Amino acid sequence: MVQQRLPIVSSDDGAWGTILNQYLKKEHYDDATDNAANGGHQHITLRPGTTVAGTAPMKLSSGPLLTSPEEGAFEYLNGLLYYTVVQNAALTRKVMLMVDGSSGAGGDLFYVGSNLELALLHAGGTNQVLTIVGGVPTWAAPSGGGSGVTRSVLNISTATTAGAITATDYVYNVSGTTTLTLPTAVSNTNRYTVTNTGSNVVTVATTSSQTIDGSVSAAMPIANMSLDFVSNGSNWIVQ
Repeated sequence: MVQQRLPIVSSDDGAWGTILNQYLKKEHYDDATDNAANGGHQHITLRPGTTVAGTAPMKLSSGPLLTSPEEGAFEYLNGLLYYTVVQNAALTRKVMLMVDGSSGAGGDLFYVGSNLELALLHAGGTNQVLTIVGGVPTWAAPSGGGSGVTRSVLNISTATTAGAITATDYVYNVSGTTTLTLPTAVSNTNRYTVTNTGSNVVTVATTSSQTIDGSVSAAMPIANMSLDFVSNGSNWIVQ
């Protein structure tokens, strides 16, 4: 009979060796020879822990990383868990990304944060698009409008600053010899469409010494001429 226990003192006389071998071989490798491979785990079965401190099924202590990475090695240091693999014929120590998903929900996304941990990004609203603000992913309305985004049309004939009347005024029909001034291009994700609806010259200007395709302004001298202006992050370009 295979004993799944350690020997009992004063009860297993003459059977200690057999019981110990059965017990150790349950998870340890042994080929019955003097072999350096013997003693290593061939199976690992972790029993459930309890709510009591210090009873977790497995716990890694933080310690220094190996001077030279070893294939298949797990290491833990300062809150980061590493695993070493062979990549492009070289040993590469990888960081295993983890996340606190306790506040997650269906449709959420995860991205790598500055601390090399997965950060949670909740699902965006209907028709929003994923964009980057300050190096961090975020949801926003589509640039230049689109489904679900209001692109108000404003007819003007006097000097106007885009967005000054209504923030969602992205389309301007301009008549007369007048100037439409674009707002700052810094971090601006909107698309401004300007159409010359008359027979005079319409000028599109900028703020804060910004440029439009390298110039301080853009002239639209032709009737029904239409241009789209988008930001490259610091200045305006025509598309």
